[in-house]
Amino acid sequence: MMHNHRKPRILFTTQLKKQRLAVLNSSGFSIESIPFINFEYVIPAMWMSQLPDETDAWIFTSKKAVKALNPVIDDLEIPKYIFAVGSKTAERLEALGLKVTIPDEFNAASLVKKMSELKLKNVTHFCGNLKATDISKLLGDDKNLTSIEVYRTKYAPHKLDVSKYEGVVFMSPSAVESFSEKNSINGDTQVFCIGPTTEEAALEAGIKGCITPEYSTLDSLMESIQTHFN
Repeated sequence: MMHNHRKPRILFTTQLKKQRLAVLNSSGFSIESIPFINFEYVIPAMWMSQLPDETDAWIFTSKKAVKALNPVIDDLEIPKYIFAVGSKTAERLEALGLKVTIPDEFNAASLVKKMSELKLKNVTHFCGNLKATDISKLLGDDKNLTSIEVYRTKYAPHKLDVSKYEGVVFMSPSAVESFSEKNSINGDTQVFCIGPTTEEAALEAGIKGCITPEYSTLDSLMESIQTHFN
């Protein structure tokens, strides 16, 4: 390797933990994490009163929602079925000692198929204020869905010099939307998206040629980044 060859600079548009940054930086890239969205949790007392008296299943489509339930899990009546969309979300639930039913594929359509097979009527979805997937549309009219907002996503848009980066990474549709408010991507910067809903948001924002890994995990995403730059 020539000494004047610098590492590709990759911008993550969400907050990464320090340990994670260290691991990523050791993989031959110069990684920066500049969040374009922030999260805040809703106080459990504010949403616990909204819980329905009877529910056949809980649905989690994000790790944040699991974290929001963490402090009060012992006070809640656990339903027979708990569904997770996403392997990391499932791991978080299992770490709380909950038994998780996982759809064949980690997406909302596969989840709905599984739920129809089990003939579930009353379903509770723990979510944020910006739902990436509108589960009610997929569920149809024969199910009672209660959506409970346990965290909020806030946009934090700001302008930056995108041309400094060889790659820009989006981990959620809201990050794409917040970023696009003040920035645009030119042809020299490669965009990476964690999953299909994020890629859809990127296309809507006029960002073309995104690379999205087959599996929506950070490890798969890093493999895609390495494959692209090596």
